[in-house]
Amino acid sequence: MKPLIVLITDWTYKEGAIMSMKGVMKTIDPTLDITDGTHEIPQYDIWSASYRLHQAMRFWPKGTVFITVVDPGVGTARKGVAALTRDGYIIICPDNGTLTHLAKDQGIVQVRHLHPHLRLPSTVGTSIFHGRDIFGYVGALYASGQLTFEQLGESFDPNEIVKLPPLEYGVKDGVIFGHLEIDDPNFGNVWSNIPVQLLYDAGFTHADDLHVTIRHKDDIVFDYRLPFRASFGSVGVGAPVGYVNELMVLAFAVCQGSFAKTYHIRYGHEWKVHISR
Repeated sequence: MKPLIVLITDWTYKEGAIMSMKGVMKTIDPTLDITDGTHEIPQYDIWSASYRLHQAMRFWPKGTVFITVVDPGVGTARKGVAALTRDGYIIICPDNGTLTHLAKDQGIVQVRHLHPHLRLPSTVGTSIFHGRDIFGYVGALYASGQLTFEQLGESFDPNEIVKLPPLEYGVKDGVIFGHLEIDDPNFGNVWSNIPVQLLYDAGFTHADDLHVTIRHKDDIVFDYRLPFRASFGSVGVGAPVGYVNELMVLAFAVCQGSFAKTYHIRYGHEWKVHISR
């Protein structure tokens, strides 16, 4: 069986980029099974691309090829890579931080710089659409069996891939701390990077309340006591709640509302959260 292919980009469906990329891939092999993972990554947001890979990859069959293109540095000195995870997944992407979460959590055992000659021949001379001309093209050659992983490029040390700065979490002086790492843009939930096991280890149960303090840089933007529950529906409509999300980390929601919009919360390195009793 040929491996499945999953596409992740920030292109949206508003113009012909996705259609052109799939056309190139289907020309190489019309039988390829190509799935749109998401094309709604926020523009240029490499961090979100990295997180969405980490979030969804484990639920796909081993050997699936993820072509991930959020590439604000297209046409510059950044390189294209093919990576192999410990669990047997393949990622083809720019080496710009897209592999950050996988390198930390799933483990990358091999990585190769894509050979410069591997690109759609009819597009030599343009440098602005590597998603179509390099990553999609190379991914299709690999998935169709025309190239092996070893033939994609020269190997290098996985420790040398480009990584975005990590978000730390832990416990200090009885306070659990971490960052807000990503959001759920459709429902307005906000996910931290704090494993819920830290709460359980500290004695919290789903019958307890949390004292939650959220800071943006040095400014406190949220300082409330709210219930820690298994799900959103455990509180009344419009009420905030801390809950266990699908990746077993602490997250925040407003029942049938938006935590992000209600409290003007975002995510990233400047957004820190403290949990206490």
